[in-house]
Amino acid sequence: MAEEPIFPINGSKFYCKFDLTGPSTEGPGKIQFTKSAIVHFELEENFFEPFVSASVTVNNPLDYVENTVFTRGDGRDKFSIKLYNTEDKRPTDEIQLEYDFVIANESNSVSKTDRTNNFKTYTLIEENYFKLNEQIPYGKRYGGGGRGGQQVAIGTIIQEILEEIIGPDCIDYKNWEPGDMVIDNFPEYIIPPISFRYSDLIKYLLRLYYFLDGDLACQGMLTFNRVNKKYQLRPISKIFGQNSELTQEAFGVGDLTDGATVGTVKSNPVDEGVLVNKYTNALKNTNFTTPMVTWSNEFFTNYSISTTNQYLGIEVKELMTIKTIKDAWAKSFVEVFKCVGGVPKPFLPLNEAKSNIFKPFILPYKKEHVRNIAKAQMVSSLTFYNLQLAIDNIGDTARKAGKFIDVFTRNKKEQIVDKKLLGRWFVTKVRHMFTKDKYFNVMSCVKTFVGPDSKIEDDPAPTTISKPGATYNPYIQK
Repeated sequence: MAEEPIFPINGSKFYCKFDLTGPSTEGPGKIQFTKSAIVHFELEENFFEPFVSASVTVNNPLDYVENTVFTRGDGRDKFSIKLYNTEDKRPTDEIQLEYDFVIANESNSVSKTDRTNNFKTYTLIEENYFKLNEQIPYGKRYGGGGRGGQQVAIGTIIQEILEEIIGPDCIDYKNWEPGDMVIDNFPEYIIPPISFRYSDLIKYLLRLYYFLDGDLACQGMLTFNRVNKKYQLRPISKIFGQNSELTQEAFGVGDLTDGATVGTVKSNPVDEGVLVNKYTNALKNTNFTTPMVTWSNEFFTNYSISTTNQYLGIEVKELMTIKTIKDAWAKSFVEVFKCVGGVPKPFLPLNEAKSNIFKPFILPYKKEHVRNIAKAQMVSSLTFYNLQLAIDNIGDTARKAGKFIDVFTRNKKEQIVDKKLLGRWFVTKVRHMFTKDKYFNVMSCVKTFVGPDSKIEDDPAPTTISKPGATYNPYIQK
């Protein structure tokens, strides 16, 4: 029986399985790399991308890889990974990183003097994404299907594509919202352009998707649940409404050793308190960014809503200002967070000088659909181009995009803390990076509010950046 691939990382024992499969001179070939053979491995989970990306660099002494397995570059060369901390007491399926990749590209670093010091780097794409990169057959269409056809929701079309290409068991139906944007009868069915891939069509459909939630229209995010291995489509308002149950861990500002290590700390602005346990970390290596009015010039914009008609051309319907949705947005994306001392305040750096400027928003659909699609993109702009936080921390395979974290301080007097830093943050991106015996994460987070007692004008001014690239949302129209 083969030994379990368990190796020391960060002072703990990790299960580390890296498998390369492909043909060989004697049939199917396979290499199971040891942890010492892995020079560097990096994997990124992004809330705005349903498919992960990764890269791996391996030792290749005397061209060992080529002599064992050769890659064809046709999508059948596979690289699978499985990683988790064996000393972590949480359920294995919740903490493990387990993905199957297709090799998209490879490069070699060859030593001129010592061929035992060669390296090979693979760029990896998720196997499901590779399947969706197939070109859509000419003439295929989705939606009403012509005269007499039925209305079809955008989310239903996405579901049909995934089930057709990936498989019938890939959808998490309990967490799948078809949405309120529908493709009507002729002529509003979707005809993919020539050379469109299934992945292109899914991205286009996600830009059209909206979910009506009270006075708001919200975008839906297609995500992959790596616990049950199924895809979810959820409106962002529902995700933020579930922030309590989706909160994963806490980070403390300052000294965490001045009291009990287990228990609840009442810390503004999290009302129910922060659970402090062994999964609580000190907030050390961070990059905290406050959005300024310059961002609003590009992202917090008003729209001139128009639709196109094959007979009448472009017809201007109405003007929509971002101020008209501000209050409704705050109810679903700010007031859902509980704070000590009252209701949290929205953080909205709107540029009043640009209040009379309108960006054209044109789509070939009915007036109410175009209006709601524009409104949904406004909601996403207000939510994701807001307060930004990047955290470098010791690695934890349980960390996932689409979760929340708490940032708190145990003692307000121990140091000056920008109050905008405290509170519940939404995790938009997690990078998992392994280098030899070290493993760390870089987390990108966003927050929409400050505490009820915050005086924004009195807070220290943190460093700013020109664009919020950490949380770039490809589904927002520029």
